[in-house]
Amino acid sequence: SAWDHIFEDIPSTPPVDLKPMRAPRPSNSSPRPRRQTMTAREISAFDDMFNMIFNAASERKNQAHQATQGASIGAVPVTAPGSDVGDLYTRLRKHSRVRWTNDEDAELDKKKEQMELCESDQDLLEWAMREVFGESKRYEEAAWKAAQAAAKANAGVADKLLPVLQPPSYPHVLALLMRTFRDKYKDPNLALSMFDHARHLSIPSYVFGCTTPAYNELITTRWQCFRDLRGVCETLEEMRVNGVMPDAKTRALVEALRREVGERNLWVEESELGSGEVWSMLNRIEKLVAKPVPAQGPRSRPSDLLQRRGSAWVSNAPHDVWKNPELHEND
Repeated sequence: SAWDHIFEDIPSTPPVDLKPMRAPRPSNSSPRPRRQTMTAREISAFDDMFNMIFNAASERKNQAHQATQGASIGAVPVTAPGSDVGDLYTRLRKHSRVRWTNDEDAELDKKKEQMELCESDQDLLEWAMREVFGESKRYEEAAWKAAQAAAKANAGVADKLLPVLQPPSYPHVLALLMRTFRDKYKDPNLALSMFDHARHLSIPSYVFGCTTPAYNELITTRWQCFRDLRGVCETLEEMRVNGVMPDAKTRALVEALRREVGERNLWVEESELGSGEVWSMLNRIEKLVAKPVPAQGPRSRPSDLLQRRGSAWVSNAPHDVWKNPELHEND
């Protein structure tokens, strides 16, 4: 036909496997940061914590009617053999009420001197693994052995006689390690690794080590070294979930962060998320560190502020009552 000469030069090619292809990313745009998810180790740690809480609650219900009749009022019984839940959570609750003594202060000064003797970041890292995190494991093992021995003996040993789960200086040394690696050795990644290692070392290490001072260093590192506003927000969210209260330093860090955000133009979060979400994130950060508002009592009535003396009315209000705006509100 008349069309044969048109198709005779077209080579026969095998069919092409068409697959959906993504549009190429512009070369000048940076990859969108992925949200961090929980690792398998973190999930396992939280599962263990929840199981221990639920087991403790069920054991308390089952053993409530089996209390010994001869036990004194207010005595804390030792947990039954094979159950370490009560020992752990009793130590977790009572450890926060331990006062800081001169011996503990001297131990902290000793560790600071040992840190200063380290000549390099490698020496400091080896010292930390041996004298800080290794000591954390030794304290935990000693506490568990003592608790198990007391439970097997069933001798009613008072909880105060059991060793503590973690050294009292542990949270302070952890915060100092993070600050030293970040400021002295200019290695913020290693500073973040110190916090992460304490978090995953054990549950007692996470509870006693990752306290407000360590979280403050974590916030400082994430913002000053990486300008990671999202990371700061996630850190404060983690503090809220774990019941770690922010202190004056935490609020000062957030205030400085807020001023710097107002002065800067664009950075990673704003270029990726837009300025609206950045400011929303900043508002969330400020709410997380805001001081709780105390509940206000009933308003004083005007008649409570005056007392009749003879034919005159004398004010019972303090001299600076005029500063209270509530007295001028219309009821």
